[in-house]
Amino acid sequence: MDVDSTFEIVGEFGPYQKRIYFLLCLMPFMTSFHTLLSSFILATPDHRCALPNWPNDTYKIQSEAHREDVNRSIPLSSEDGYLYDGCTIYGNSSELVNCEKWVYAKTVFESTFTSEQNFVCDDELKTSHAAMIFFCGVLTGALGFGSLSDLLIPESPRWLLSQGKHEEAVKILKKIAKGNNRNVDEKAFGNLTVQEEPAGRFWHLIDNPVLFKRTLIILINWMFASMAYYGLSLNTGDLSGDYYLNFFLSGLAEFPAYTICLLLLDRIGRKTLHVSCMVFGGIFCICAIFPMLYASEDLQPITVTLAMLGKVGIAAAYGIIYVWSAELYPTVVRNQGMGLSSTMANTGALVSPYVADLNKAVSGHVGRALPFVLFGGCALLAGLLALMLPETLNQHLPETIEDGINFGKKPNNKYKSEFCKFSWR
Repeated sequence: MDVDSTFEIVGEFGPYQKRIYFLLCLMPFMTSFHTLLSSFILATPDHRCALPNWPNDTYKIQSEAHREDVNRSIPLSSEDGYLYDGCTIYGNSSELVNCEKWVYAKTVFESTFTSEQNFVCDDELKTSHAAMIFFCGVLTGALGFGSLSDLLIPESPRWLLSQGKHEEAVKILKKIAKGNNRNVDEKAFGNLTVQEEPAGRFWHLIDNPVLFKRTLIILINWMFASMAYYGLSLNTGDLSGDYYLNFFLSGLAEFPAYTICLLLLDRIGRKTLHVSCMVFGGIFCICAIFPMLYASEDLQPITVTLAMLGKVGIAAAYGIIYVWSAELYPTVVRNQGMGLSSTMANTGALVSPYVADLNKAVSGHVGRALPFVLFGGCALLAGLLALMLPETLNQHLPETIEDGINFGKKPNNKYKSEFCKFSWR
């Protein structure tokens, strides 16, 4: 009996799989707080140099005399023309000198780590370094503790069978049947078949031109989708309007993104939907730069709207690539392939704080627009490259290296007998 047919007996998505799914969902729910916390604790409030002759100086104007002293001592920002410059003050000889102390606006945040440590002016890149170090921790944790998940999550019966571990596969199938309240005759597990092959190795993904090209495109999509996803999430503070509202809208944008995935992934296929979402997200990110550069402040909600539409596309594509790439990698190297993909996603996340903070290196509205150009351009490139990947909907999962090489070639009758949809196998 084929392993796919066995799941029709023990239950494909019963109480057992639902419990595991619920427990797995708890992890991203918890970690999201830590991942996006830097949007608040590393935010940079409006600031200016502290006035030497005002011991209790504050960013907020205290009196008319205070206003006159501020206007006399602090130049206006050449970038905006109406905000105080955040890094210089007129010295005794009426020459501009760098700040030694700062005061910060408290209209949005009472205090942030950035304002406490004075990560501004010459030290402003330290906030990007701090965000990057967090993602370094994520990468280190994935490499160091990822294998511990094998102790907590049951292994795939399909993979166990492909490795010749028949008894272990049967044990898990019995556990699934029991968890789903299915009474299954043990004889049903006696003739389980799946093509066995020696354990796959990482180099199998790169020593064949077909698999190498496919793997490279998958990795590019993981890296660029991750970079754009986290970059757009971290960049909400640079958009016009209310800081908290923009962050809320950025999170809200993921609901339609994942709804699109649930409704269309098994209807129009992984390839069409992923490419469409990447291109869709990329175009809207690029379109957001035009009102940002040329529109008045009253029209900046258009920028926010376009940025959120871009986030919808990127978030949907990021969700799809998880499913699609897992189906593209042959079973015998799926763990290695997904591990490599996760590493590339973390690499994209490492870069995202620096891309989101390009406005610190390039002044003015151009600096604010540059992140959207890069996020949008990378999403477009990755989406177009994904056109070269095969569709996996209604196709049998490739199990061996040879299956992976032949996958997507036409005609291929082997891949018409079993169908690949959302699977819990």
